[in-house]
Amino acid sequence: MLYKGQFIARIPNDENAQDKIDEYKAIHGQLRMYGRHPNRKRAMTHNGLSRNFMGDIPWRLGTEIVIYRAESGMTYQQFKSLKVGAMIETVRCSSLGWTSKIGIVLNKKGKNQVKIALGDRAIWVKRQEVILYKYDKR
Repeated sequence: MLYKGQFIARIPNDENAQDKIDEYKAIHGQLRMYGRHPNRKRAMTHNGLSRNFMGDIPWRLGTEIVIYRAESGMTYQQFKSLKVGAMIETVRCSSLGWTSKIGIVLNKKGKNQVKIALGDRAIWVKRQEVILYKYDKR
């Protein structure tokens, strides 16, 4: 299940890093990336940056890159390519935490809403509240 801030991957910051970042961008849309370094304080000082208290450094300076999803729900590109009959997962935050249910797309309205069948009922939800159950890059 993917929602705002969901961890995607931890990759080494080497010559293949940009290719992997582009691949994750194509699948997940907007990304939030943080750098990790065994000696963060020295790396920050060496590059003329002030240290922060969170333990993060710019991803280009890290030896590793930690990648999170930056956008909640389905991206607009994913929504555009969504077809009737596709399986999607609804994601909602309740007082008990994150809940999700898998449904089938029945209809699309505009560029923001989709009608899905959940069990014995059909409901309209915003694209920010759904993700593709299985994303196909085609």
